[in-house]
Amino acid sequence: MARYMSFHIGEFAKMTGVNKRTLHYYDAEGIFSPDSVEANGYRSYSSRQIYPFYMIRMFRNMGLDLAEIKDYMQGRTPAKYDQLLAEQEEWLNQEIVKLKSMRQMVVNQRHILHKAREVALDKVEEQVFPDRRLHVSEKLRQLFLRQDREGVERQFAAHLRGVMDGQILSGYTFGAMVSPEDFMQPGHEQIVSYYYVLTDKSWRHIPPEYRRLRKGGRFLVTYFSGDYMNTADSYARLRKYMQEHHLQPAGFSYEESLIEDMSTADAQDFITSIAVPVVEKSW
Repeated sequence: MARYMSFHIGEFAKMTGVNKRTLHYYDAEGIFSPDSVEANGYRSYSSRQIYPFYMIRMFRNMGLDLAEIKDYMQGRTPAKYDQLLAEQEEWLNQEIVKLKSMRQMVVNQRHILHKAREVALDKVEEQVFPDRRLHVSEKLRQLFLRQDREGVERQFAAHLRGVMDGQILSGYTFGAMVSPEDFMQPGHEQIVSYYYVLTDKSWRHIPPEYRRLRKGGRFLVTYFSGDYMNTADSYARLRKYMQEHHLQPAGFSYEESLIEDMSTADAQDFITSIAVPVVEKSW
């Protein structure tokens, strides 16, 4: 019969990456005990205990508390082990989804930051945008026309809750949509029709009443620095460009932050983009 190698407590602790106090504690709590204890108190662990101890540590790192682990270890059977593994597999699958979502947020945020380093401020350029899914707020235009700031704040708070509760965020900041009837009229550029957030999530994450597809196509884009509320000069540039190039707006404008409160404490360093879909002017 094959014999198992044995290790004193210090050796076993070193092999498994814990300190001796942890092994003493696990033994005292009935969670994991030495294979044998001599009359003089000498504790000995066998090689067959290495893998079970590794699994205990893994379950601990997965969030199981010591009471749960103790309960399992004191009444373990193949059936109970299978159940425990199934529960941990389900938990890991959920964690993988969360981690993938967080990674995508980090990737998107870094992409936006890198893009901010390259943009030309206070100019107008033409870009081709792909289709993008948006989560939009309730319609806000009448609240802005009435200068009902309290109502706007309530709607924005509701929009924020919906986005957060639905786990819609994927690394893009909140934006604002302005109607052509407003941004084409000097002095009306601050009349927002909707707040929105771009998302990489599927439509099933967004209630139908808040879904909006930003159709891809030809867009005029301008970038400016400073307070993102100061949009008048940027819209004036866009209107001038449209006039000079015989273009007309084909829908809402989309205001988005590239550099904002999370990446700088100085509002003068903010960078905001405004994008307007355009078509050739009809005569």
